[in-house]
Amino acid sequence: MTKFNVFQRATIVFGLLLAALPAAQAQSPGKQMGYADMCVNAAGMPKPFGEWDLKGNPKLPEYCKCFSAAFEVRAKKAMTEMQAGAKPPSLEQSNKEELALRNVCRKQTGLPLAVEPK
Repeated sequence: MTKFNVFQRATIVFGLLLAALPAAQAQSPGKQMGYADMCVNAAGMPKPFGEWDLKGNPKLPEYCKCFSAAFEVRAKKAMTEMQAGAKPPSLEQSNKEELALRNVCRKQTGLPLAVEPK
């Protein structure tokens, strides 16, 4: 069985949440769930998944809005590049980029920085 580090797991979880977004929106037309809402919900996942270390933090919704917007821009850019024939980044590079996005948003919202597990 393949072992994933915390950021690989977080990337997988967030990707699955993003993939489920259209279905969640279609099922509840009166209450649309966005990326930021899914990020807030993911904080309730057990360690080391999601943003578990921010569970209950009053700054979590603000952080999630920032991270979700940055993640969406990054995902659209990557998709456009791959459609143009570019090679996708390695998992290691993708994890580093995501960690950088997380920490930019954590700094902006006054939250402790996420660290890459050793």
